[in-house]
Amino acid sequence: MPYFLKEVSFFFLEIFREFWWLIALIILGRFYINLRREYQKKVKKEKKEPKDWVILEAKINREILQTPKAMEQVFNSLSVIEKGCICLEIVGINREIHFIIRAPKEYKNLVISQFYSQYPEIELKEIDDYFLSVAPNLPNKELNLWGTEIIFNKANCYPIKTYSYFEEKKEERRIDPMASLAETFGSLERSEWCIFQIFLKPLSEDEEKKLAEEGKKETDKLLGKKEKKAATWPEWIAAFIKNLLVAIAVAPVWPGEGEKKEDSPKEVSSGKKEIINAIDKKINQLSFKTGIRVIYVAPNKIFNESKAIGFMAFLKQFNSKNLNAFKVNKEATTESKAKLFKTRRAFLKKRNFYQAASKRKPEKKSMILTPEELATIYHFPTMQMKTPVLTRVLSKKGEPPIGLPTG
Repeated sequence: MPYFLKEVSFFFLEIFREFWWLIALIILGRFYINLRREYQKKVKKEKKEPKDWVILEAKINREILQTPKAMEQVFNSLSVIEKGCICLEIVGINREIHFIIRAPKEYKNLVISQFYSQYPEIELKEIDDYFLSVAPNLPNKELNLWGTEIIFNKANCYPIKTYSYFEEKKEERRIDPMASLAETFGSLERSEWCIFQIFLKPLSEDEEKKLAEEGKKETDKLLGKKEKKAATWPEWIAAFIKNLLVAIAVAPVWPGEGEKKEDSPKEVSSGKKEIINAIDKKINQLSFKTGIRVIYVAPNKIFNESKAIGFMAFLKQFNSKNLNAFKVNKEATTESKAKLFKTRRAFLKKRNFYQAASKRKPEKKSMILTPEELATIYHFPTMQMKTPVLTRVLSKKGEPPIGLPTG
């Protein structure tokens, strides 16, 4: 090794010996600052979260004629919510379908008024949490469960097939995609439960911008535009040296400058145009950060995971090869692929999953859905849907007329 390099290495080694504690202090200090920052964010988030919640059940009247468009308007109105999230649940109990809405208590009047504005025939009633009638912890000696969370197959800017795809001009030929889920519930025994949870939270401004950028990036790919990459610091250094050497003869050129422009736009197929229009439509609508969780609970004697396949059959209706599709989030299921202690790990995964579902904890990975997409997978069944598992009320409790004498 050259003498000069030996002297330099010896110099730095001496500095390290004398001041190693200072380097360690800086590293630990940085670590402490990051931890404190994360803790402050967590505390700030917890302060914003509502403490009191209300659970409502929607009783369906026989006279519902509204299409999912009415539910889309409800979701548009609920986009003003700033604290917490709304959890919409379709629950199959005793071979009956129940529509449950869990919301922060401070938004109770808002939620009720918006549902009544579009569905004046329904009856909303405050109820106790139905999870209290199952068990505090599952699985146990009597009951077992299966569950998973649902995610998108593609980027959030790609939409799914919406309710307009299932509608036809003739009312009697209109298809209600909810019928598939109703039949799944109807095939269960009375002691089996199926729960379909949808978590909704309006997007923040930053999240909306991110969705718009994602949509533009995907449309540029479909149009054949090359993605502009930010220049790295080695490229800037190389450009500086090159410009310095030839500055007398040639004008300086910096990274990103002088790129060739396309002479004419590439021809886009009709299929790609359809996808681009669908993406453009989605990123220009109000949207919600959405999580979907499905749960199947049954006594150990009759427990059969294959019965839960009805959930996926229901969601598969909205999948599209050229747009988006739902799939199972393998990182958030009750199934365990571990080879060591497989039974124990599966038990713990199921127990944690059930606790998250019963306490309505946020999903591990969210999707972004528009009110139109949400109304497609969650709406009150119309008159065209005939199924014995749907219990309807024949009348609705109303308020007395204004000015009615009470004395």
